Amino acid sequence: MKKLTAILLSVLLLIGVCSGCGNTKDVYIGEGKMTVIRSLISTNDFLANEVFGENHLPVDASETLTRDTRTLAPVVSDIFSSYAELENLVYTTYTEDVAKRLLSEPEKYVEIDGKLYFDLHYSVQQKTEYARRDFETELKKVNDDGSYTFKVKFINPKGLDTTAKMNVTEADGTLRLCDFYN
Repeated sequence: MKKLTAILLSVLLLIGVCSGCGNTKDVYIGEGKMTVIRSLISTNDFLANEVFGENHLPVDASETLTRDTRTLAPVVSDIFSSYAELENLVYTTYTEDVAKRLLSEPEKYVEIDGKLYFDLHYSVQQKTEYARRDFETELKKVNDDGSYTFKVKFINPKGLDTTAKMNVTEADGTLRLCDFYN
């Protein structure tokens, strides 16, 4: 009887384990990790719209200087008082290679004597008004390299909703975006 019970339990255990075979498991990402991911997406939205996109940080155009044929104006921002602060935000948002590329290709911001300057060559005539967008995230898949692909729907207050696929990876134990998303 003990053998029959042991065999029956073994068979039931095998059936239970194999019932999930072939099925894709739902991946659960905890609320703490999702909060960090939402923060990265929000930071990317800010950087894409107010720092590195068509717009740029506010500058004092009356105090320009010329260096290496570049006309530079000091940044006057409540958010960044130095190049190191801008650099820190970029490096904590993106993977290292993306951060390096974003800061140098093209090099829109430079540090001179501890101050943050903007290259006016990249200034547009008419600044577009940035309206903070809400967004919804949906995990689409876990990639072979362990990164996550999210579908992000940006909800624009003016009704121009857009959707983007964004990849998030873990680098040095912290989450980072795998690209700069305009």
